[in-house]
Amino acid sequence: MSRRGWVSARDAADQWWLLSVYDDGWCQLPAPARSPSDTRRQLRELLGWMALVVVLFGAAAATARFAPDAVWLSSVLGLASIGALVAAVVRMARRGARAPQVFGSSTEQAAALDGVRRVALDAVRSVTVTREAHEQVVTVALRKGRPLVYRSPDRTLARLFAPWSPAPPRI
Repeated sequence: MSRRGWVSARDAADQWWLLSVYDDGWCQLPAPARSPSDTRRQLRELLGWMALVVVLFGAAAATARFAPDAVWLSSVLGLASIGALVAAVVRMARRGARAPQVFGSSTEQAAALDGVRRVALDAVRSVTVTREAHEQVVTVALRKGRPLVYRSPDRTLARLFAPWSPAPPRI
């Protein structure tokens, strides 16, 4: 077995999940909330950090240009701009480090983690991959139980589930 990848997607109840997709099925883990308001908050935070870096760097450059006697002030402002840039990079790296652990199969991941819902490939009747507006939509018909529907603006969702989806008929 091998891992195909992972993607964040929301279900029909509008809850976000982290789907880890393997050749033998996939695992569904609760994902940190991802909504337009979360994205806007993160974007505002990033823009705030970038504005701080630009202002501090500009102040350092202006001080060096217009007050050459205050070398210490331009040095402090320059170091502060570098510090703000490092802090912003560290914050972004911490967010990026939240990628899921890698396992050899969905069975292995479901056994190792609590709160995981595993969907075995042999429990699946059919998978349909479509696109609605700006979202990829995957509908999974199970042999027993209600169908599962996943939506994501990330094209990775369609790429991960496409091998299980039948090819559209040619006309």
